[in-house]
Amino acid sequence: MSLLKRPKRTTRVSAKPTWRERRAAERTARAEANLEATEQKIHEIADQVRSDLKNP
Repeated sequence: MSLLKRPKRTTRVSAKPTWRERRAAERTARAEANLEATEQKIHEIADQVRSDLKNP
């Protein structure tokens, strides 16, 4: 029984990201871009509805 165990090294300090990490980063970037575009469309539609309601 050992009371003091060395922590496992789970983080790599200066290593190149793995293929899976690069793919995950690409997916995240695409999802963020899609979300931003969707939010922009929502704002445009909201602005259009506001202007339609002001000028019947």
